[in-house]
Amino acid sequence: MPLGFAYFCLALSMLLVGGNIAVGKLVLAEVPVFLFAFLRFLIATLVLLPGMLRPRVRRGLDVQAARGLFLQAFFGCFLFSLFMLYGVLHTSATSAGIITSATPSVIALLAWLWLRERVGAHSLLAIALAVGGIAVLNLLGGGTGGAGGADSLLGNALVGGAVLAEALFAIYSRRLALSLHPWCMAFGVNLAGLLLFLPLAVPQALAFDWTGPSAGTWGWTVFYAISASVLSFLLWYRGISAVPANIAGLFTGLMPVGAALVGIGLLGEALAPGQVLGMALVLGAIALGSLAGREAAPQTQEG
Repeated sequence: MPLGFAYFCLALSMLLVGGNIAVGKLVLAEVPVFLFAFLRFLIATLVLLPGMLRPRVRRGLDVQAARGLFLQAFFGCFLFSLFMLYGVLHTSATSAGIITSATPSVIALLAWLWLRERVGAHSLLAIALAVGGIAVLNLLGGGTGGAGGADSLLGNALVGGAVLAEALFAIYSRRLALSLHPWCMAFGVNLAGLLLFLPLAVPQALAFDWTGPSAGTWGWTVFYAISASVLSFLLWYRGISAVPANIAGLFTGLMPVGAALVGIGLLGEALAPGQVLGMALVLGAIALGSLAGREAAPQTQEG
């Protein structure tokens, strides 16, 4: 696969995830969080199910691969959601934003320790730019509310756990993307996410007034499931199969960029100078990381 197309897939995947933050907020105003998560994975699983009938899509799927897909969902969908959800209840949005800015660095560290990927000077600089850019974006977008003292420390620790869970998702996805079809991976992760959230969603589903939400809310729920759980997963798995995890991790910096663009374009929010700076740093990091990936590609082929 051409590297340019792989980068495009990774970028579009993260922009979709970031842009859907505003959509998720609209739905969560009327639907409980665990029930929304369950419905998201249920819709995505049903959409992806017909494709699993093709033998080519299922090729390579065995017990070990299924375990890897479950771990992806456990870390990247289940634990990430729980840690982030309860973390922001105990700390400020600003603190959470700063902590999540470390995601590209944590992915690169795990890729170096676990996957034995080399991290060169260009990649290190790109990671630093990405972390700085995301920090700028999050600082400008975060509030100052939240508890202090021990409660804040608990919240910061939970958000840190969410960052680690997201990094583990990226590492597992890189390993499995080398042997599994992207459609198979997307189906497996959504199915596992569905099963993981089922026990938490049942009580909310039983107490929920299903006639309460508007037709628009249900429409946004379907849109979110298809864009965030089908398209974004397919694009991410397609891209990371051709890109080292430490480079792919840089593209997570596009999540707050996507969120900011949707806020500006659809919600009428103002574009602050600091947001422009943050976006420029993130885009510069991706450009530098892409250059490092292109330089490393010939060496990988020779080896």
